[in-house]
Amino acid sequence: MKQRGFTLIEVLLAITLLGLILAMAVGGLRAAQRASTTGEAVIEQTNNLRVVHQFVRRQLSLASAMVIKQEEDDEVPTRFVGGRDWVRFVGPMPGYLSFGGPYVQQLAIEPGPNGRELVFYFAMLNGYEPGEIEQTEGVVLIDGLNGGDFWFLSEDPETGQPLWDSVWDTVDQLPMAVELDLDLERENQMVWPTLSAVVRVDTERPVERRTIRRGADLLGARRD
Repeated sequence: MKQRGFTLIEVLLAITLLGLILAMAVGGLRAAQRASTTGEAVIEQTNNLRVVHQFVRRQLSLASAMVIKQEEDDEVPTRFVGGRDWVRFVGPMPGYLSFGGPYVQQLAIEPGPNGRELVFYFAMLNGYEPGEIEQTEGVVLIDGLNGGDFWFLSEDPETGQPLWDSVWDTVDQLPMAVELDLDLERENQMVWPTLSAVVRVDTERPVERRTIRRGADLLGARRD
């Protein structure tokens, strides 16, 4: 019986189909690798965002009423001061970043090589001189920002209603709470959850009865 072989056209078709199958397989593997890499990057960014969020909230909530500076006896002591893109206060530091004792701390939203950055500065309160913290090397907590704002909560002394302001110039007092909004520039649409840090009540300082109300009681009144 005469055996029939493959024609040249059939061989070419088989090779073409095999090439298509291999190309699809390689494309699928590359897509899976890219997805895995992207997923790992998103997870890492999410974890970093969570750590920074917790760190900033902790430091703000532990702000104390210790004096940062008072150059003259009759000068109002500076205990807490801030603006739309920065805040400075005194508080404890995590053990892995300090040698114990209170530290002057500053959070600032500044220009950086990849957009704006949230930068953390700190210097020991013991022996601190005005302007010293500006000379320290800051730690970049988050980069690639479009912008951001700090907001400070207080009470209207006449009505007792909550007041949000982007400037804290009552430097001898602490705000009831601080909020930080950041505009992230991320292709994966990652967002910064609005950070609301209630500043603890300093029981060592005499305060009026109505100012003892915790900032948490007023956080329900959102900013416009």
